Amino acid sequence: MRQTMLAAMYYGPMDLRVEEVPVPPVEDGGLLLKIGAATTCGTDVKIFKRGYPELPTLPMPFGHECAGVVATVGRGVDDFQVGERVVAGVASPCGRCYWCKRSQPVFCIDRTYLIAGGKMAGGAYAEYIAVPAAIARNNLHRLPDHLSFGEAAMVEPLACALFGVEELPEIRVGDTVVVNGDGPLGLYFLRLAKLRGASVVLCGSIAFRLEKARKLGADATVDIRSVDDQIRAVYDIIGQPGPDVVIEATGIPEVWELSVNMARRGGTVMLFGGCKGGSTVTLDTRKIHYDCLTIKSPSVYLQPPDLLRRSLKLLASGDVPGREFITGRLPLAEAVQAVKKHMNYEGLKFEIVPPDFWSA
Repeated sequence: MRQTMLAAMYYGPMDLRVEEVPVPPVEDGGLLLKIGAATTCGTDVKIFKRGYPELPTLPMPFGHECAGVVATVGRGVDDFQVGERVVAGVASPCGRCYWCKRSQPVFCIDRTYLIAGGKMAGGAYAEYIAVPAAIARNNLHRLPDHLSFGEAAMVEPLACALFGVEELPEIRVGDTVVVNGDGPLGLYFLRLAKLRGASVVLCGSIAFRLEKARKLGADATVDIRSVDDQIRAVYDIIGQPGPDVVIEATGIPEVWELSVNMARRGGTVMLFGGCKGGSTVTLDTRKIHYDCLTIKSPSVYLQPPDLLRRSLKLLASGDVPGREFITGRLPLAEAVQAVKKHMNYEGLKFEIVPPDFWSA
């Protein structure tokens, strides 16, 4: 077994380096995953650009979406064997805290993370990642043979969108849903709303993403760069009384405000995109009160096992076609370039592939 590996290490804002580091040790009950592919994510881009309030000691392993092959199993592991293709959740709930006992494990405060210092997940942009015992026991999932590692790596962000949609029982067959945001999460929401039988209008500003939205089933798209009044443009498409559900998927305060103002009377607004810490928004209380709006902001801190399983099933079935979200493939040595490409809107998600799997 090798003693060192190639990995992307985060030193601070805009300082990510691919270097040789020790292969992480395997704890009892845990295992070592040989990464087949990782995928870039908007959260990774945010951390790369501006840091994060609760970062562990720097430098830290970077990236959190990956899938691969079991390379080593720790003492006491009987459920998984070397060579099995798996994907791990980024964390596992403790099962003991206030939120776990209230059947809200997504808010667990004593969760076990993948390896980056215990405060957050990290280490996907590497050749190997250590899977702690709690995750190996509770939140590790076998892959069907036909699903690629890159597609499987997307179970985590898709599960975030799935959690959000499941917080919206108002989406029914025939409803009209507007998604504000053309990034990967916005496109996930588009697919999930279509699977519920809704008519979906997606608003964005990048031509190839709007084209991708139409390919994924959008009934209409709005290029916000070409309209003076986005709300009027949406209403011109769908008519009165307006959208039943508006989903915000950008993390921009102004779009939070616009999404609330876009909803019909009695409608629902989901404010999903995470804004920069300390951001504030101004909302029209008359609109909220007299239009009887329902406003939800279903952030998800971790994806419990059942949510990951259902997300994996959506990818495996093709109901959410994971390959459509991967718009570039780079070797692990170019992980920094992959993050910058994502940051510069050169694609949706980029697959980062370690050397042993590059020619696969």
